[in-house]
Amino acid sequence: MPTLALLTQHAKQAALESALAEAGYTVETVHGYDTDTLGTFTGEVARRGTQLDAAATKAKLATQLSGQRYGLGSEGSFGPDPHVGLTAWASEVLAWWDADEKRLVYSVVQGPETNYDQTTANTWDEALAFAKSAGFERHGVIVGRPTEPHFSKACDNWCQLEKHVRGALAHGPVWLETDMRAHRNPTRMAMIGRCAEQLSQLLRTPCPACHSTGFGEVSPIYGAVCEACGEPSSALKAKATTCAVCGHVEQEVLRLTVPPSRCDYCNP
Repeated sequence: MPTLALLTQHAKQAALESALAEAGYTVETVHGYDTDTLGTFTGEVARRGTQLDAAATKAKLATQLSGQRYGLGSEGSFGPDPHVGLTAWASEVLAWWDADEKRLVYSVVQGPETNYDQTTANTWDEALAFAKSAGFERHGVIVGRPTEPHFSKACDNWCQLEKHVRGALAHGPVWLETDMRAHRNPTRMAMIGRCAEQLSQLLRTPCPACHSTGFGEVSPIYGAVCEACGEPSSALKAKATTCAVCGHVEQEVLRLTVPPSRCDYCNP
């Protein structure tokens, strides 16, 4: 099987190996490179470029450092949901890179399956409630901000967390946030696994036109027509699947019409 070089220092290979073996790849972890220099969730280093850019950079670095033809990069992003902004939202990207053909294939998975959260605690009881809701100890909790003397990503158990939080509280309210690094967040690791399953399927799917693998980049097409007034709505009408190599596009119609209850004009 060809080797797929993975640049990570957060044990992401555990979520990737099984799915990518189905696509015919052996995952090899590339060590000796500090990926935190490309960006951190806690802000010590700002990420340069987009989430896709960051994943692609890691994939390309993996091939350069390992000497392998194929590289894999992973990048996560977290924030409010893109619909109403009221719940947490996770986005995972995997970038597959062929250094010989200079070709990228992306897999993107998004959803509300995340424990991403932050708070300011004024008492140990408030900190305790936050840590429990975050899933600590199984999930990591970060204490403080990078510019603060009590900043720590190293609290692995309740004794350490309480000692660190109480020490920080002696100087005022303390900032707490969920640790989104993959090795400290099994919920995130599960989404990375889903992203790997999708990538595995892409790498096994050839384009009907040029036969390059990676056919499956899906774009939504909106505008299903209202059954009552005939105006286009914001409802999903079809999805387009595109080849990143030759540009071939295939459309799958999901629905042509929607009831008035889904119409932006009849039911604004």
